[in-house]
Amino acid sequence: MTGLENRRRAAERILEDEALTADLTDDAAASLLDWGLAQAETIARQAEGLSQEELDAHLAALRRTVKCVSRQAGKAAPEAQVERVQALLAKIEQAQDKEAER
Repeated sequence: MTGLENRRRAAERILEDEALTADLTDDAAASLLDWGLAQAETIARQAEGLSQEELDAHLAALRRTVKCVSRQAGKAAPEAQVERVQALLAKIEQAQDKEAER
């Protein structure tokens, strides 16, 4: 698969599943989807040399992360969901940064 095809496939994997953000308000869902699409783009760019199965596994892990954030943020009051999404994503990014430092 070409790089462009990988990026398209990665974006589709996030956008095609409405259940990923079903627990959120529109604004919170948009914030989470923007982050998820950026992550999918990064995964697709790094997919060179990976098998299709490996790429799919990385995208499945991303979808699980998006769903987990959605469920946790969806427990907050509607007016607090965007802030909750952003806080959860900040924690994920901090953990990723720490992992990258190792």
